[in-house]
Amino acid sequence: MSALPIRLSVAAPAYNEAAGLEAVIGDWHRFLSAQTSLAEFEIVVCNDGSKDKTGDILDRLTLSYPQLRPLHFARNQGAAAALNAAIAATTGDWVLLMDSDGQFPIEKLPDMLAALRQSGGRAAIGIRQKQDTAFARFGSWTSGLVCNLVHGSRLKDFNSAFKLVWGPTLRGLKLEAKGMNYSTEVTSRLLECGIVPVEVAIEHRARGTGTSHMRLMRGALHRFLFVGYIALRQLLLRLGILIRPQP
Repeated sequence: MSALPIRLSVAAPAYNEAAGLEAVIGDWHRFLSAQTSLAEFEIVVCNDGSKDKTGDILDRLTLSYPQLRPLHFARNQGAAAALNAAIAATTGDWVLLMDSDGQFPIEKLPDMLAALRQSGGRAAIGIRQKQDTAFARFGSWTSGLVCNLVHGSRLKDFNSAFKLVWGPTLRGLKLEAKGMNYSTEVTSRLLECGIVPVEVAIEHRARGTGTSHMRLMRGALHRFLFVGYIALRQLLLRLGILIRPQP
């Protein structure tokens, strides 16, 4: 990454986030507007068929924030599908993946950019200081351990959704996850392409509004099955049964 100002896209899914969405988008916009490291930016948020006023709020905020580009699903399709749609609609050279619940600090963007400029890499990932439950932390640690083993990697937070990725690479990954496993899949697909993300410590804030949409037992089962799929996929790639993707 050069030292020249970049074109940045923020991509995020949103489902029933009406209680805090306006404050989150406002914070993002104020922070990004003040960054001299950005030549321009856009915020692409996909409303995943929300049942509250999320869609109405996004549309209204475009009057104040012309860089905001909302997308809308008529029905709920899952966080990964919404994020995929947001990613596909981005135009920036670099894409920052975020959640719209305010748990990730966009103020860590300069640290991510600095790490990428120092490493010359194509992806950075945030190492969360987690505020999740012990059960959720254990599930994330276990799945990350297995994914690191099958990839031969040593990432400290394999499943972190806070990522900054070279746009053309990210838009070409062809993600398959439908639910909350998208963050794990993005990391896995980057490693398949030979791209090892640099890691930056970040804060993982507790939710200020709303509730998590993860169902613990169902989510744990889906995570277990998805990690098994990732392990099988890596085996098939090593055996030459699948074509290895190019960066």
